[in-house]
Amino acid sequence: MLTLCHGGTHHNAVFDPETHKITCFSECGKTMLLHTWVCKVLGTDNPNEGKQFIEKWMDEAEIDLSDVIPGASGGTTTYHAFDPDMRVEMVKGIDPKILADLYSQFDTTTETLSRLKWHLPKAQGGDEIPLQQLIDFDVAYYPKRGTIILPHHNINGEIVGLYERSFAPTQEEMRKIFGYGPKEWIEDKSAWAAIHYAPKSKYMPLWKEGKYRDKEKPCWSFPNSRNLYGLHKAKEAIRESGKAIIFEGAKSVMLAHAYGYPFAVASHTFGASESHLAMLIQAGAKEIILAFDKQYQEPKGREWDTYEQRTQRLAGRVRRFVKVSRICDREGAFLGYKDAPIDNGKAAFETLFASREELTGRGKA
Repeated sequence: MLTLCHGGTHHNAVFDPETHKITCFSECGKTMLLHTWVCKVLGTDNPNEGKQFIEKWMDEAEIDLSDVIPGASGGTTTYHAFDPDMRVEMVKGIDPKILADLYSQFDTTTETLSRLKWHLPKAQGGDEIPLQQLIDFDVAYYPKRGTIILPHHNINGEIVGLYERSFAPTQEEMRKIFGYGPKEWIEDKSAWAAIHYAPKSKYMPLWKEGKYRDKEKPCWSFPNSRNLYGLHKAKEAIRESGKAIIFEGAKSVMLAHAYGYPFAVASHTFGASESHLAMLIQAGAKEIILAFDKQYQEPKGREWDTYEQRTQRLAGRVRRFVKVSRICDREGAFLGYKDAPIDNGKAAFETLFASREELTGRGKA
């Protein structure tokens, strides 16, 4: 409870049995009544809830704090329980007329899609995503910029945003090419221009151009925390199977659907928001399988600790409502560093999926 109460690194406190007050020697540095301190842990302003909690503890009742998560309120760290029934406002789709206009500039022919790197065999440096998956997920090629257009859909199948996959060197890569660090002053104007105009990352929201230019919202972006990639295709399979796989990226979702795992979605980040988890539970998930990229070189050290903490923390949030497991290649038998669990073919993924580890929020089950 000390570590739950405050956000500092040193969680020392003393209780005075005569005054019933707690003095905290952490960052808050305050003295408060015991039930007030307990209320901070529970994330409530109702003193009766704090008193009831203390009475349960005195009666040696079983107390489960596994579902509390950090949140901020008035500068003091507070905690609230995960709500599987929380209302997640669906992201609105882009106007169909605007989409039709945008897609008129893209190439969606099967001839072109079959030449994309995402479809080519691995021997040719490709990702081997079946052509039908590229078609089903509305992937397109943008001839003007030589990029792949990756649309994101809401649960109803409406396109809510457009991302662009660039194959040009990123700003970070260009800095390495020219020998500049991230904070160095660049005197060479040609080098500065090459770095400045390079894409910031491989995946970026598509910029609005021409008549759609908008200073307030310059990209075809959307609130990622309220949307899961591929949920419009996965929702029926999630309801029927009771399973939901969360990958980081869209390509993994397309491959999973092709391999016979149609209950796959992507969060487009290492982790998942509360909204993401609630959306999956509301879709019918009884088990959520975390299939994040391999973020660790080996199962020890700082990288592994980060991976372990994040996946266990996710499990701790929701384990009262849904089973949580993770696909984890501890020995590196199937995955290289930063590989997605599905990157090395169907057989490898099936083996990893079958041996997934159940999580409790405190460690493996």
